[in-house]
Amino acid sequence: MDVLERFNERYPFGEHLGVEITHVEEGYVEGKIELEDHHSLSDTTRLAHGGVAFGLADSLSAAALASVEGNPGPTLDVRIDYMRPATGDIYGKAEVARYGSDTGVVEVELLDEDDRRLGTTRGVYKTNLVEEQNPFVG
Repeated sequence: MDVLERFNERYPFGEHLGVEITHVEEGYVEGKIELEDHHSLSDTTRLAHGGVAFGLADSLSAAALASVEGNPGPTLDVRIDYMRPATGDIYGKAEVARYGSDTGVVEVELLDEDDRRLGTTRGVYKTNLVEEQNPFVG
């Protein structure tokens, strides 16, 4: 399955959050979220809730794995380190660091429009292909 199509056109949560995949190579994906008022912590500030950055990172990780095996696998564990608040659009670069028969590891760098690091993640994802199909994706 085409990763751009899957994540830009057939991913309801990503659409709700505003995730856009902008670049795909095997094992590597870039994307962004354009910060909108509904992403903010309050109605008096334009400061993204941490879940927005996490949602982008987790979505990009799934897309990076899908670029290797054709389908995203479920998240098993993710560590996120926030380094500065997001007050504008959030950009991400996800790279598969390890791809195994049972699990994969993906690292994501989150950046602002000035290429300042907002945060990083390192996640573990299920890669369990059964007869060339991921049993967790319908």
